[in-house]
Amino acid sequence: MKEDCKIELLHNRQQPNGTGAELLGGRLVEIADSYEILEPREALDLRAYTRALRKRLGTVLIVFFIFFSVALIATLKQKPVYRAQALLEIQKENPDIPTLKELYELDSVSDAYLRSQYTILASDSLARRVIDQLGLDGLQEFNSPNWWSWREEKKAPSPRVFATGASRATPDVYQRVLERFQDRLAINPINRSLLVAVQFDAHDPNLAARVVNSLAENYVNQNLEARWAATQKAADWLSEQLTGVKVKLEKSEVRLQDYARRNNLVFLESDKGPSQNVENNQVQQLQEELTKAEAQRFEKEALYRAVEADETGSIPGMSENKVIQDLTERLAELKREYARLSTSFNKDYPKVKEIQSQVDEIEAGIQEQRKKTADQIASEYLAAVRREDLVRQALGREQNTMDQVAVRAVQYNILKREVETNKEMYEGLLQRLKEAGVSASLKASNIRIVDSAEPPAKPVKPRIPLNLAVGATFALGLGICAALFQERMDDTLKGSGEVEGLLGLSTVGLIPAVLQANGNHAGMLKLLENGKAHALKENNGRQGANWHRIDAEGPQPAALVEAFCSLRTSILHSTPDHPPSTLLISSTQPGEGKTTVACNLAIALSQVCPRVLLVDADLRSPSLHRLFGQRENQGLVSCLAGRQDWRSVVRQSGSPSLDLLFCGPVPPNPSELLSSQSMGALIRSAREHYEFVILDSAPILALADSRILATQVSGVLLVVKNATIPREQVKQTVSDIRSVGGNVIGVALNNVDLQTIGYYSYAGDGLPAGIPGERGVPEVNSQDSLQQNK
Repeated sequence: MKEDCKIELLHNRQQPNGTGAELLGGRLVEIADSYEILEPREALDLRAYTRALRKRLGTVLIVFFIFFSVALIATLKQKPVYRAQALLEIQKENPDIPTLKELYELDSVSDAYLRSQYTILASDSLARRVIDQLGLDGLQEFNSPNWWSWREEKKAPSPRVFATGASRATPDVYQRVLERFQDRLAINPINRSLLVAVQFDAHDPNLAARVVNSLAENYVNQNLEARWAATQKAADWLSEQLTGVKVKLEKSEVRLQDYARRNNLVFLESDKGPSQNVENNQVQQLQEELTKAEAQRFEKEALYRAVEADETGSIPGMSENKVIQDLTERLAELKREYARLSTSFNKDYPKVKEIQSQVDEIEAGIQEQRKKTADQIASEYLAAVRREDLVRQALGREQNTMDQVAVRAVQYNILKREVETNKEMYEGLLQRLKEAGVSASLKASNIRIVDSAEPPAKPVKPRIPLNLAVGATFALGLGICAALFQERMDDTLKGSGEVEGLLGLSTVGLIPAVLQANGNHAGMLKLLENGKAHALKENNGRQGANWHRIDAEGPQPAALVEAFCSLRTSILHSTPDHPPSTLLISSTQPGEGKTTVACNLAIALSQVCPRVLLVDADLRSPSLHRLFGQRENQGLVSCLAGRQDWRSVVRQSGSPSLDLLFCGPVPPNPSELLSSQSMGALIRSAREHYEFVILDSAPILALADSRILATQVSGVLLVVKNATIPREQVKQTVSDIRSVGGNVIGVALNNVDLQTIGYYSYAGDGLPAGIPGERGVPEVNSQDSLQQNK
């Protein structure tokens, strides 16, 4: 009997062996013999972080609300703080006893000096003067105990009482006042200037201004007092030293004059230097004359040696002699004339003889001039030698005399240096003493108050917009960190990327989370285990489960229908040669939605294939009959027990292409029944009558039922609830199936938020894509399609 089968195929499905086919976006999956299970690699994926934050949006909002509320409450409860400021100018540091020039000299201030002054402004001594002057230790703002030290305050001794009758805080309380004063004081130098800003914070604006002005005035007064004390002390010391130096100077002058008279020492006073001895001047002059004589003798001797050593007859300086120049020119003319006549006449010609006679006379004159020049050079050389000898002899005599005077002048110079030293010291001390008197009378300070502090009109704290902005930023950052940390600590299996990277399996289907009829987010499909729980309630008279079936009456979620159509396509192309005719649907733990996935996958397959059988092989907790709203008096258990043939208990689902085989009564020994020969024979027989046999089985991790059935079917489809089951349990489940020889064809992820993982529905018209007869999808004969799959 020939029936039509509605199946979704593309035109290129006609290729040999079906290896080049693509069915509605599905893909061919080749299952290798073995896999290398790799841990997922961590990579910076901004989209993954965005999806994680969207998923953990509740955590972000909760953390943000908590910390932002804390920041808001703390800001609103904070007392207003006012800040007063005074501006000071710190000029050049003057010495303790400055000179008149230094008093009016402008110069740059060293950084070390400025840093020292800033430290003095913030010193404890200056702060204590202000605290005592304004009585800050009696104000609650400064002396109130810290919240963590209230026990110590109970044990504190009573305040001290002074002779004046005024009470004062204890040392511990005063130290706390000093510390709070220092915490509220700020010294802020202004860059590239001599100005410094002194700031103080207080809850009372008038008090803040008084503290700053008092601090500035005490700082100026302290500077003046220190300079005045130093000046007076230096003046007293100078007066004492000046008296002793004056006596030493008078005695040293008397000793110098007595020694000069006894030794007949005469010195010349010079404006450009110290006094000089007469003998020293004479020796100096003779040394200068000797130097000149030696230089002159060197010059003459050089000419003389040149004349004696010259064999060519050339004498230095001959070219400058006018007479020789004239004779040389005349001689050259006569030689040219002689040469001209010699070409026409012989030597005996009268004119030639006359010219030759003139040439001889001129040459004789030139030789005579050369001889006179040489004699003159020799005479000048001898005169220079004699002059040098005379000067040298005179210098020797003067040096002997000077040596005698120098012996006597040694002691004279010692006495003279002592006089000069005492005189310089006396004059210096006298000058400094006069300058100290002038400096003490000036009472000038290098500290100037540029701007006095005024009570501020607006508080500087709390800055509500800034605090709230910082609090919001901090709270948002903490919320994001908490969400990312929560996502990082989540070890559940999430997304198709982890499925492929961790298990080495392809994700054959993404089953989305859907909305309930009332609009609330259900979180996922109504799962098998949830169905059990609701069924139990139903037995007690309470409201039953709300199942999702894509063939139910009324509008169904388009994304859900599209997801099972895509899962159907992936199953049809899961193996290279032909799709698995017997398929086991299981999960790792209860509550992952395997029953609902098995039911809807069978419905989707029945829409394109004429014969599909859905078997409830979960003998421990069957629920397929509840999903279809039927009773299960007889079923799979009766067939396996040998009481009935399986064909007699198969029931209609309401769809002409889908048949149902319920579980029947729950047996006491499900594992033995599933591992019996009857179960294998039933599967083989059902495969001969149906194109597809879908088995819904028990969870794998805790029970052996699914592992038994995995060896008797063509493939196993593992249903995993997204972001719920730990990775290690899923890995263990896949390992258990493979250990018994089962063929895991892929993973169907359930309860997937398509938007958070980057998938978006495009079935905008509300019709599920891929249902035959809609959107132009062609209907194909079932026998032709099955033949192509084979």
